[in-house]
Amino acid sequence: MKTIMNSMFLAVLLMVSTVTVQAQVKSITFDQLPKTAQNLVNKYYDAKNVSYVTEESEFMKSKEYEVRFHDGVKVEFDAKGDWKEVDGKKKAIPTALIPTSIASHVKKSFPNNEIVKISRSNRKYEVELSNGLDLEFDKQGKFLRIDD
Repeated sequence: MKTIMNSMFLAVLLMVSTVTVQAQVKSITFDQLPKTAQNLVNKYYDAKNVSYVTEESEFMKSKEYEVRFHDGVKVEFDAKGDWKEVDGKKKAIPTALIPTSIASHVKKSFPNNEIVKISRSNRKYEVELSNGLDLEFDKQGKFLRIDD
């Protein structure tokens, strides 16, 4: 009997954990974004061109936000409103969003190219150029390698 109860308890626990692990994505208004994210959008883009805004939350993880513009440009933000990824959809992203050392390296080493996508994590930056090359930089913006 004890084995049956333990098995039932584990089955219920598994079902509950499966449901809660799934990400919850919902549409929100621009005004519901963290202020830092709103400020970035207002400074570098036109908030009137926002197509939609979503908030994603997962069990035991911070919320994340995504802003999509009518021209396809996408900016992802963390829970504090700091950008995690800026995707210009093959168009140059605002240079003020790019760390100076990364912008300088790209300008010097790839003079006829623009940064069309950048993402950052705790460990590194990943950059996509207009010629399709992907570059990796460390957290301080030091060039690491061309990513295949």
